[in-house]
Amino acid sequence: MDTAFASHYDPGTSTLELTGTFDRDAWALVHEEVERAFRRTACRLTIDLTRASGVPAHFVGHLVHLCNCCYPGTIVHVAAQRGAPAA
Repeated sequence: MDTAFASHYDPGTSTLELTGTFDRDAWALVHEEVERAFRRTACRLTIDLTRASGVPAHFVGHLVHLCNCCYPGTIVHVAAQRGAPAA
């Protein structure tokens, strides 16, 4: 299975950066990447999706829910949508 996304874990900042284009097959691998990165942290993990493309809103919601249930202290960063008001 060839997916076009990549992951990089930065141990200095406990950040898992997911980049590239996500398709259905790629999403199946994200949970494994999050699990592996969370085990390497000191209970504080940041998941950075700001450089990813093709991220559907429902997946972001699923990822946030997963992190709230299984990976306490995890923060998910997403890029702001163009044309959306700043929060």
